[in-house]
Amino acid sequence: MFLLADLVGLVRRPFTALRTIDQRRSLAAGLAALGLSITLPAAVAEVAALAPFRPPPSLGSLPSLTAQGADIYARWVYGHRFLLPVYGIAISLILWVAAAGLIHVIARTLGGRGDFAGMAKLVGYAALVGLVALPVALVDALLKLQGATQAEAAFGQLAGFVAVAIFLWQNALLVIAARDHYAISTQRAVAAVIGPIGAVIVLALALIILGIVLAIIAQQT
Repeated sequence: MFLLADLVGLVRRPFTALRTIDQRRSLAAGLAALGLSITLPAAVAEVAALAPFRPPPSLGSLPSLTAQGADIYARWVYGHRFLLPVYGIAISLILWVAAAGLIHVIARTLGGRGDFAGMAKLVGYAALVGLVALPVALVDALLKLQGATQAEAAFGQLAGFVAVAIFLWQNALLVIAARDHYAISTQRAVAAVIGPIGAVIVLALALIILGIVLAIIAQQT
């Protein structure tokens, strides 16, 4: 239950909550928070995977090669829809741990005095904030199951806005956490967080592009 209380605290009183987490929570609690933040959205994605296949909208308005690639990618995603959330758990875990490691290295290089275990714990709790979007993801999954295309498209815009807002909030929490945990200035904490997050985003985009290319090649062969 303390994870739920900590989640509420991170939303309502982030400075106090992060201080409490850093001083009183164990590494195991942080890893549990990270595990929940990864597995629960994956479970919702598995529910959404039960929906029937629908081709991407507006394929006819796209150039032929682009339309072909979009259709192939959509069919590949549908064919692997139950495995992708499982892959997502592994990839998300690697990215969050990598982010914690990079933040630790940069913060220590900039004169910080904190340890990696403490930062890994705080990163796990920052990831936990992503569960705020879980009800939105669940509604989106139910709309997919019902085949409500128009409602799904409209609700998807809200889901995208919530995802961006949570991403920014998680980054703000990481900056506060790095500043307090390593006892460095806010400017150095920003440098320690933004660099790894940028690297993680680039890596994630590279993996997505690689997946699309491999899907197209597999379909053509």
